[in-house]
Amino acid sequence: MEKLGLLPAQSISFLAQGEYNKNFLITDQSGYSVVFRINYGSQINVAKQSRYEYQALQILYKSKHTPKPLFLDDTRNFFKHDILIEEFLPGKPLIYHRDLKMSAKILASVHNLNLDSKAYQNLKVETNICTDRLEEANQLLEPVVSSTKLKKEQINVLISLKNWCEENNADKYFSGQPLCLVNTEVNSNNFLITDNYGYLIDWEKPVISNAVQDLTQFMVETTTLWRTTEVLNSKQVEVFLTEYSKRTNQSSDLLMENINKYMPFMLLRALSWCAMLVATYDDKPIKNVEILHRCQSFLKLDFMVPLLNKYGVTF
Repeated sequence: MEKLGLLPAQSISFLAQGEYNKNFLITDQSGYSVVFRINYGSQINVAKQSRYEYQALQILYKSKHTPKPLFLDDTRNFFKHDILIEEFLPGKPLIYHRDLKMSAKILASVHNLNLDSKAYQNLKVETNICTDRLEEANQLLEPVVSSTKLKKEQINVLISLKNWCEENNADKYFSGQPLCLVNTEVNSNNFLITDNYGYLIDWEKPVISNAVQDLTQFMVETTTLWRTTEVLNSKQVEVFLTEYSKRTNQSSDLLMENINKYMPFMLLRALSWCAMLVATYDDKPIKNVEILHRCQSFLKLDFMVPLLNKYGVTF
């Protein structure tokens, strides 16, 4: 607390946890609060996960819609895990039918950030986004293909999806399009919305890539149903994209074409990740049964197959 220029702690309480981080809320005697984040591993295979996140937040803070990074300790001299402290931001999770324009504003502010050479040195860059998803799926599905936690029919759908994506690789289509810093985890609970402002938190695995990664993930059912019961209709998608297009000076028609091209690859990532989690859940360092049940529901055939058909994937 002294290093942060804060008064002694008045309270410490559990805030939230995912699969790789535990978060605590520390409030000092003046009422100022920070998030104390303990890391247990990396989803993107980086050796210094908290440092990676800290460096990303240093760039992102300029958008005024992300947390300010305050402190990093990845020496593990005191704690057994990497530690990141960031400012605590106000707000409640995004409500899709109410906050579409605000979420478009937040994403546009982040995607509009100028990235210098240091950003490219410190963060991962994904230019072949379709091939990247295929390589990711190969890793994620490795423990799945022989797992008894999923039915054979479920595994077959995932393998068929991967084969479809291999045959319809769209890297050439996306080649040469502009790059920006993307979150890659834009679910409703990672947004904090107030009466007149909004933030995007949880920058665990940002990469420099095409904005279509965030746009598809924001609107796909595996994201909207992750924490809510909402599915975006075509009018809501139009409202979101119109606002985003205006704030980024991009053609809404091109954005929609990008989304249609990339959506199957986004679903490959989402469904493969869910399958990996179900297959390896017993070995996870942090267990979250709510996430397990959500993944299991997404892997049901009567959910997966119609969803893939909706976005043009047929077997």
